[in-house]
Amino acid sequence: MPRFTLSTPVFRFRALTTLSARASLGGDRETLVACLQLGRLCAGILAPYELARELVVERTENTKQWLSALTVPSAIRSTAFGIFGAVSGLDRARCATAFTDLVKAASAQLDDASTAELNALLRELSAGAAVPVRPITTQTQPS
Repeated sequence: MPRFTLSTPVFRFRALTTLSARASLGGDRETLVACLQLGRLCAGILAPYELARELVVERTENTKQWLSALTVPSAIRSTAFGIFGAVSGLDRARCATAFTDLVKAASAQLDDASTAELNALLRELSAGAAVPVRPITTQTQPS
């Protein structure tokens, strides 16, 4: 690569964004968008971002308010609050555990590509964790 060229930025949740755009309005879409936002929140504590604690806490509070306005299943809402606590404390291990629960709770709405993106995030979160997190697999349901 020549010295003055810029690399093309890569959005890490492309499949999840595409899936949420195709989902029908209502609970399924809101669940997918919640997974997207919570994934982005968790990615903020990882390299290359590693946001300052004050910024993470501010984003977490804003996301809490936003999530309270959505119509999501109670399983998604309850796991989201586990993620909020873990992210605010910059605790990757707790974040990985809570995010695993979120992926399990949303497995009916997720496709294989979206699950793979979220599992990649889980691997990064658990890299510094004491206990490795097993990736989540979804079972494809017949249409």
